[in-house]
Amino acid sequence: MYSTTTSRRRGYFAVGAAAAALALTPSAAHANSAPIVWTFDKCAVGPGVWEGTVSRQGATASLRTRLTSVRAGGTVLHVTFDWEVGETFIAPLTGTLNQSTGAVVMNGVVAEGAHAGSQVHEQGQLYDPDRSCFTGTIQVMPATS
Repeated sequence: MYSTTTSRRRGYFAVGAAAAALALTPSAAHANSAPIVWTFDKCAVGPGVWEGTVSRQGATASLRTRLTSVRAGGTVLHVTFDWEVGETFIAPLTGTLNQSTGAVVMNGVVAEGAHAGSQVHEQGQLYDPDRSCFTGTIQVMPATS
């Protein structure tokens, strides 16, 4: 005997199987290589150390950045920071801080944790010079095999 409940279950199973098959298609695999973008907000907590948060899709994690080198070049500082993004990854980033505009741009590669080997791009803006607070985005481009 064939019941309506059995028919519904088979229908749900078929939809689930189709969705699983779709997830394995090249276009879905390509979506997994899309950049991962976090927004951040951080302020200085001591000499060469900033702490704050990163947010992505409603989730928030801790952020700690540590200045490892700085070289002056007029109004532009050439800087290197270690970025610790929650428990997710650590990435040394190198770039510039424009002291006139407060704009920061840095690039690097994830050294430890999730996304190891992936390219990282950071863009930030100084918004509180008295407390040395910055806001911006950090983008990870997942490494491909």
